Amino acid sequence: MNPSDPSPSSMQGWRDAERETVEDVLRALLECEYHQHSATDEHLAGLVDVPREKILPALALAQSAGLVATTVRDDSAAPEWMLLPAGREIALLIMRAHRLVETRLARESGLQPEDWHARAHAEEHRLSAEEVARLADQLDNPRFDPHGDPIPSAEGRWPEITGSTLLAWTPAVPGVIAHIEDEPAPLYARLAREGIYAGMHFSLRAIHPSACHLTIEAREFHLPLELAAMIRVRAADPTDPPIPPSACRLSDLQIGESADALRLLPGCIGAERSRLLDLGFVPGSRIEFSLQSPFHGPAAYQVRGTLIALRREQADQVLVARTPQS
Repeated sequence: MNPSDPSPSSMQGWRDAERETVEDVLRALLECEYHQHSATDEHLAGLVDVPREKILPALALAQSAGLVATTVRDDSAAPEWMLLPAGREIALLIMRAHRLVETRLARESGLQPEDWHARAHAEEHRLSAEEVARLADQLDNPRFDPHGDPIPSAEGRWPEITGSTLLAWTPAVPGVIAHIEDEPAPLYARLAREGIYAGMHFSLRAIHPSACHLTIEAREFHLPLELAAMIRVRAADPTDPPIPPSACRLSDLQIGESADALRLLPGCIGAERSRLLDLGFVPGSRIEFSLQSPFHGPAAYQVRGTLIALRREQADQVLVARTPQS
């Protein structure tokens, strides 16, 4: 146990596996508290993704350490669990550590988005309060992680929940993807493979019995409802410039076409984002599609007098507006 952690003396002597499971449960309780969800044994087991038989001993340990207590909302309801002050302090540290590590991985590592959660889960149990504070400062104290999940302050202040589920959104009203659930992991991986991330602009076209038809950053998608249900959205910021009718992805250009760069999409992160900005893919830059290598290999684009080769998945991350052909 790191001496700078807020763990009470009653947690001393626990095995690492016991402590980590209890910390996972405390983080799940904090999540329930924030979203005002019921915190029954079954619900906590689902959030932590372990069997109920493993949750019960962890809750008993946490209760004996003065971290949690039970409460009953009414006579007919099953008992629920609640955080006590000492448990909330630990839960805040674990939550901040997890979401800050995911933010660092998104910005600085080459890991795929579906791998961030497992890496952050491993690191969150090893970081002290001082290390978490330093990490927050290094990242300029972000308010949201790459999935759009809020990052609480060290004092326990949270950004306000806004927006609604995608399936409840009004068609034809522009919006922004505010949050994407990262669990279940296989479903999140499917959204990542589609190139759908928090922060992207969208317009809902229609909801069909089996799929959701929408436009995201100038590209059409037909998302199965189980994927659409993982997305939370909000109104677009009125100060955001509207997406022009001529907008498309850089990868959609034909050879000889030119376009003006609008922005890099939120899915372009870390070193790759820095590289594209350094190469001149900044708002207002004129880009011309010059060459296409055989067998759908890298394409060459003329930017600021330099010929630059990009893979299709890189060109997908650049939103542009076609320029009129002379």
